[in-house]
Amino acid sequence: MKKLLITLTTFLILGCGSKKLSFTDMINLSQEAAQDEVKGASFYEAEALPDVRGIRAIYRGSDLWPSLVVDVTDKGETKVIKESEPWMECQVINLPLLMTLEESETLLDSSKYAGEWTEVVVRSPLGPIRYPALYIFTVPNQGWIAVNTLDKSVFPLQ
Repeated sequence: MKKLLITLTTFLILGCGSKKLSFTDMINLSQEAAQDEVKGASFYEAEALPDVRGIRAIYRGSDLWPSLVVDVTDKGETKVIKESEPWMECQVINLPLLMTLEESETLLDSSKYAGEWTEVVVRSPLGPIRYPALYIFTVPNQGWIAVNTLDKSVFPLQ
């Protein structure tokens, strides 16, 4: 029943396929899909390429399925992969995100680290410094450039 509701909601959002989902829309849909499989699944990260035709999101799952990988397309198609190993690279991020991808791109573009990016991931790394959710862009000849979703600072990661 919940999958039918997700499908109908996606259909309404897309308006018969004329509008593609945003990065934020896809994260929200990934959360619904993950929690449909494991109640209480918690968001770790999501990644996308520049055209943002889809995302891959990672969730903390349950004892039986410690990690969930959720692929979502900009058309609202979802696929959940249950992993038997825990994901150990990030802190849980409470959704909804406090900043959109578009807002983070604007901050990146107006910084001294501006450049065409090849991949973006939103995550909260474990360390060595604890950060809130960061949009981390891979920018050729610059490295990993982070945009802090709380204070809107833009800085390179080492």
